[in-house]
Amino acid sequence: MFDEKSILNTIENGILIVDPDLKIIFWNRWLALQTGISRQEAEGRLLSDLFPETGFNLLKRKVKIALKLGSSTFTSSSVEKYIIPIKLQQITKSTFNHMRQEVVISPLSEERASIIIYDNTALLEAKAVIDENLQIMEKQATTDTLTGCYNRKMFNDLLSAEVKKADRHSKIFSLIIFDIDNFKSVNDTYGHLAGDDVLIEIGGLTKAIIRQSDYFARWGGEEFAVLLPETTLQGAALLAEKIRAGIMSHRFAEIGNLTCSFGVAQFVPDEAKDTLISNADWALYHAKNNGKNQVAVFENSEIRTWYRPDSH
Repeated sequence: MFDEKSILNTIENGILIVDPDLKIIFWNRWLALQTGISRQEAEGRLLSDLFPETGFNLLKRKVKIALKLGSSTFTSSSVEKYIIPIKLQQITKSTFNHMRQEVVISPLSEERASIIIYDNTALLEAKAVIDENLQIMEKQATTDTLTGCYNRKMFNDLLSAEVKKADRHSKIFSLIIFDIDNFKSVNDTYGHLAGDDVLIEIGGLTKAIIRQSDYFARWGGEEFAVLLPETTLQGAALLAEKIRAGIMSHRFAEIGNLTCSFGVAQFVPDEAKDTLISNADWALYHAKNNGKNQVAVFENSEIRTWYRPDSH
């Protein structure tokens, strides 16, 4: 007939029995296999003697609470990653260096408590992989893969939210749409890989200039858009000019210097999102057809050149 200790040694979880000071009274076979510390080495010693670099303050407190209340307490791997540091020895790469543990502490008598350790590593690893994949999918759904800025769909969602906020709280905001001048000739002359490099560099230049509160997206092809919350037409035009000057002064590898044309419009209360986009587009069209490398604005149903290098 098996005694209780023999049965506990067959269980595929860690089981130890301790006193209030975490002196080990029983250490099962699973713990011996996982830690490399035999039952003979463990029993009769303090847990802190076996693992001197590990603090056991939380465990000691939990054990004393369980003994005082006469009921079980728990520790979660989301709060305390592990109770006993068991290094993972896996053939395949693990997300964690140590086993993640769920622990149940139960009183056995006034001076003894059992600690049952469950290996929660596989579950948390699976969750970590799922979370990582979800983040990748979310990024792919909202981000332009080439430039790393928002894609058009995400930008449209942000623009719709800004329109609602503006209508509800009488907020102002503006929109910039800009286009790389003569971009087709870049692809035709230097190839599409060089063209892609230009798009990436312009994305990086623009991100470095805009404010943290602004939203920047690749609108499509060689077109980009910037959404500027709580910004007037004047403020948006100033920022557009700053971006224009920054791109014009930048030297692109292989290609040299390039320019961009900009259309700027401010949101008008109760106007549709598409109307704002159309107004900025018309301003961009004006800039393209009046010499390029300039900023044009749509204001009071009229379009005018706001700035071009040869106008000052």
